[in-house]
Amino acid sequence: MTAAATMDWAPDAPRPALRWWRSEKWVTAGLLAFFLLVCGLPIGRLLLEIFAALIGPNRAAVLASASSTAAWTATLHSLQVGLAGGAIAAVYGLLMASIVTLGDLRHRQFVVFGFVAQAMIPPQVIALAWLQVWMPARDLLVSAGFEAAQGWSNPLQGGAGISFLLGVHYAPLVFLTVRAALLNVPTDVIEAARVCGSPPRKVVTRIIWPLILPALASGTALAFVSCIGNFGIPALLGIPGDYLVLPTLIYRELSGYGPSVIPNVVILSGIVALLAGLGVLVQHLCVKGEHYRVSATRRPYAPFRFQQHRLWVELLSGGLVTLLLVLPLLALVAQSLTQAPGVPLNSQTATMAHYAYVVLGNEATGRAFFNSTLLALATALVLAVVSLFYAYLVEYRRVRALSKLWLLIEVPYVIPGVVLAMAMILLYLRPLPLTSLSLYNTLAILLLAYLARFLTIQLRPVVSGFRQFPREMLEAAEIFGANFRIRIQKIVLPVLLPSLTAGATLVVLLSMNELTVSALLWATGTETLGVAVFSLEQGGESAAASALAVLTVLSTMLVMYIASLAGRRLPSGVLPWRA
Repeated sequence: MTAAATMDWAPDAPRPALRWWRSEKWVTAGLLAFFLLVCGLPIGRLLLEIFAALIGPNRAAVLASASSTAAWTATLHSLQVGLAGGAIAAVYGLLMASIVTLGDLRHRQFVVFGFVAQAMIPPQVIALAWLQVWMPARDLLVSAGFEAAQGWSNPLQGGAGISFLLGVHYAPLVFLTVRAALLNVPTDVIEAARVCGSPPRKVVTRIIWPLILPALASGTALAFVSCIGNFGIPALLGIPGDYLVLPTLIYRELSGYGPSVIPNVVILSGIVALLAGLGVLVQHLCVKGEHYRVSATRRPYAPFRFQQHRLWVELLSGGLVTLLLVLPLLALVAQSLTQAPGVPLNSQTATMAHYAYVVLGNEATGRAFFNSTLLALATALVLAVVSLFYAYLVEYRRVRALSKLWLLIEVPYVIPGVVLAMAMILLYLRPLPLTSLSLYNTLAILLLAYLARFLTIQLRPVVSGFRQFPREMLEAAEIFGANFRIRIQKIVLPVLLPSLTAGATLVVLLSMNELTVSALLWATGTETLGVAVFSLEQGGESAAASALAVLTVLSTMLVMYIASLAGRRLPSGVLPWRA
């Protein structure tokens, strides 16, 4: 290296205000404090409250409430929708992953995008969209001569409908897990079976699927955990028919009785966390139970050809994804354009009044747009900075104190959102120690909850990207005198910027329309988009709720499209819809 190059690496004279930032020890301490504040304190406070409720003087009343008929019924319903939704997600995700990965499907990227988009659209919007499908479907049945359909209730408003939508919504979790395993199945195994004369159907069902069984079970366990923790779909479909699961029962108790029922609700939160923990345990056991070695490189081509059946397979797979994604969204758009219930929609009756109302005429939705945008951007920015330093210190410096915190970091994401919200309420219900400052019913408590909830979403692509980072670049920079700031700013940041951007995009998409955590933490003035859609629908303003939901879907699709264009330089799998 030349002298000029050496001078380029020479650090500037450190300014006092930046000395703390240039010290790796101070950054390590800051990260430890951040993880303790965001993840450790809420979880610890919740565990302490559960322990206190179980051994405290009111334990008899608390246990009686937790073992009431409503609690047992909600627990049974949670298990029902979790198991049924997980089974639907497993079958749907496995079939679609096999078709997309193993066959010579044309326009594969569009099918993957449409399939994964089902998980990117907020669950409350999915439920609202499917609710709008029933009315025109019933009218169509009546006009076709089925007069009895006039008295039918909406079949989606119950356990079967909730399980169906949860399964469809979380099938991409199974899809992505199984697809990654299918791409890494050794090619020689498939070729050996084909040489022996096995037809493609037997190769898939008797060789490939048994090989990826641990991945399938792992994805199904994730879907089960997500199903029992979901709030948006059971709230919109179950509350009107009094079909309550544990998250909606917790919401009803807190919204109806306030802080006085916190000891009872804490036990319910513990039950939800226990069910989720069982699912996570199954997932880890499945991952540990993998009994085969995958290939180090992915196959450059699909191992099977559909031949004369390819057009039919493409029509069926693409048509199914389009039907489950586009049909309810079209019904949602139609509802948002209608003047009033019962008024037929045509070119003369269509109106944009509901869009004008939610954008300009409703203060709550205006605040919701601002609050959600602010929270999403702030969450993404903070977590991007944290993930950058975390990846550097864990993957390059091998700081064991940080690497051992990975389980703590994952806990707020894998537990149901209502449990995390309950932990935040317990921690910040009273003013902060030694001050009169209270975070309860403010945007600050929502921000802290979002930081805990989506931390692992941001960390995974960045840590994965750093593992491919050439360590020699950093070692050479240290030899030539580059300090901590220079190494981060000139070397690490430019290389990891695509991974940082991908993680931030996922965080923005998920936090922009979040409802499961926000449902228990919002107050007047701190509404979010997810809460606004839910509140409008619960208040009987379905057309306005549909208009707001359409706007959220458009914004979600726009962000996904822009991320896809910008993500062409990213490794496969960093953006899930580009897997």
